[in-house]
Amino acid sequence: MKRWLVVLAACSQSVPAPEVPAPPLPADASIVVPPPPIVVDAAPVEDAPPAAPIEPEVWLKGSTHVHARPSGDSSEPIPNVVVWYEKHGYDFIALTDHNQVTELDKTAHTTGIAVRDPTAGLIVLAGIELTHNPSGCLPPGDKSKKCRIHVNAIGVTGRPTGKLDWANRKTHDRLEKYQSAIVAARSLGASLVQLNHPQWFWGMSGELVAELAKRGIGLLEIANVQFPKWNKGDKDHPSMAAIWDDALGRGATVWGIASDDAHDYHGAKSDKYPAGGGWIVVKARRDPQAIVDAIAAGHFYSSTGVELAHAEVAGKELVVEVATAATGSYAIDFIENGKPVAHVAGKTARRALPATGYVRAVVTRDDGKQAWIQPARATTP
Repeated sequence: MKRWLVVLAACSQSVPAPEVPAPPLPADASIVVPPPPIVVDAAPVEDAPPAAPIEPEVWLKGSTHVHARPSGDSSEPIPNVVVWYEKHGYDFIALTDHNQVTELDKTAHTTGIAVRDPTAGLIVLAGIELTHNPSGCLPPGDKSKKCRIHVNAIGVTGRPTGKLDWANRKTHDRLEKYQSAIVAARSLGASLVQLNHPQWFWGMSGELVAELAKRGIGLLEIANVQFPKWNKGDKDHPSMAAIWDDALGRGATVWGIASDDAHDYHGAKSDKYPAGGGWIVVKARRDPQAIVDAIAAGHFYSSTGVELAHAEVAGKELVVEVATAATGSYAIDFIENGKPVAHVAGKTARRALPATGYVRAVVTRDDGKQAWIQPARATTP
C-alpha cells in the first residue's frame, strides 16, 4: 500500500527569461551549412515503448485539517489516523498538527484493512496548523476577549525541529497577527494557506478576509463541523457564508472549505472533535501535486454529506448535479453577488455566469447535509 508524506513547493508561475538577440555577423561573413552526418553500420533502431497514458481527472475526497498525537490535544497515533481515513473512503488528507510539521511514520503498516484500491493508499500531504491563542485582539471578539489565530500551511517543504514559535506577540491587531502566520507558512514552502474557524470567539469580517486573500490566504473554512455555532452566526455576528460573500464581493479570490478538524477517531460519544462530517472533493489526477494544484485553482466542492456528479463551469454556465445514486430530496440555491437569485427543487440545475461579479451554489439535502460549489466568474476580478 503506497503512502506519501508529500513534499510540495509553493505554487508559483515561472517567468521566462527575455530573449537576447544574437550579435550581428560581420559584413564579410559567410554562412556555412554543415553537411549531414554520415552514419556507418548503424544498428537498427528498436521501436520505442509507448508512452504511459496520462491518468484521468477524477473526484477525490480529502480533508485539509487533520490532527494526530503530535498536536498535543489528540491521543491518536499517526498510523491509526491514516487507517481511519483509508477505511472511510478518503483519497488524501493533510496532517496539520499544532505548530509542528509531523513526519509520517514510514514504518507503519496496516493489514486487513479494506481500502478502495489496494494498490493506491491514502495520500498524506505535509502540513502544520499555525496556532496562536492570545487575548484582546483588535477588532475585538466576544466579552471573553479570547482570540484564535489558526492558519493551516499545506504542502510544506520545511521540517522545523519540534514546535515552531512564529506568533507575533507585540501587537493586538488581528491583521498583523495573521500576517505573521502567512509569513511563517511561506517560509515553510506552503503551497496552500487556509484560514481556520475564523469566527471562533467572533471578530472576523469580510473586509479582513479580503485583505488576507490579497496577502496569500486562498482557503477559508466556511463549515468547520466542530463549530456549528460560530459557522452559523447570530443576530450580532455574520455567518461564515455571509463573510465569504462579503469578501467575494470585494473581489477576493478565496475558496470555501468544509472540514472535520479531527482530533478523535473512536466513534464514541466522548469524542470531543470526532473525525468525519466535513470534507472537500477535488477534481484532479490521483497525484499529490495535481491535488494541490486543483485545490489552489478552486476545482473542488465542499461537503458535509452531499455527493455531486457535477460542480463546475460548462461553457458560460455553472452546472450543478447531484450524484445519480444519491438518495433523498435536494434543493439547489444559487447566490449571485451575495444575493439568492434562484431556488431549484431537484438534483440538477444550472445558472449563467453573471456579466460582473460571481455566482456560487449550495445544495441542501432533506436531512440538512449540504455541499458548497465554489464561486465562478465570467471575468477575473
